[in-house]
Amino acid sequence: MRIILADDHVMIREGLRPFVEKVSPGTEVLEAGSFPEIVELLKTQSVDLIILDLKMPGMNGFQGLVNLRRDYPAIRCVMLSAMADREHVLEAIRLGAHGFIPKHLSGAAMVSALQLVLSGERFIPAMLVDSAGASGNAKDQNSGALIGRLTPRERDILRLLREGHPNKVIANRLDVSEVTVKSHLGNVFRKLGVQNRLQAMKLLVDSEPF
Repeated sequence: MRIILADDHVMIREGLRPFVEKVSPGTEVLEAGSFPEIVELLKTQSVDLIILDLKMPGMNGFQGLVNLRRDYPAIRCVMLSAMADREHVLEAIRLGAHGFIPKHLSGAAMVSALQLVLSGERFIPAMLVDSAGASGNAKDQNSGALIGRLTPRERDILRLLREGHPNKVIANRLDVSEVTVKSHLGNVFRKLGVQNRLQAMKLLVDSEPF
């Protein structure tokens, strides 16, 4: 496993590196302080994931993300930013980011988020879900009604899901097997009328906190 940790602040890279190394046994972390440095690394290195600072030199807003997704579609990209407002998160996901990690996220939560992304899913911060409950439109009410059909255990799993935890972590938190978690998630998706985690998260964006 090889991950590029890209941020123009050395202290931030030094602080995050120990957590990124915990994502998978034997993970190799490559550091970059600008977008051009990322491009140079990719010329010689095979990489699985890039953690990309939004305000880093050479990024030009989201253009750096767009360029990476175009030129290296097999590499998963996660945005890292202190500006984790709803608009920035949704725009990053729309442009192809596989996740958006606020810089205030705890180290343990970041590890879980990166593991989720590497498992093939997307990570959407819980704050995005929580901030969406004030719209009060019909779609909110419909989402709330669907969630109301879930059992208490299914709601527990859904809460952990929206925090970005993979099945293994959810199973450990609830002291059940991964098979049980998968079974519950199948029921949750069926009741919510969705087919996967990403669709469930998009539905939760339009629902009140539960």
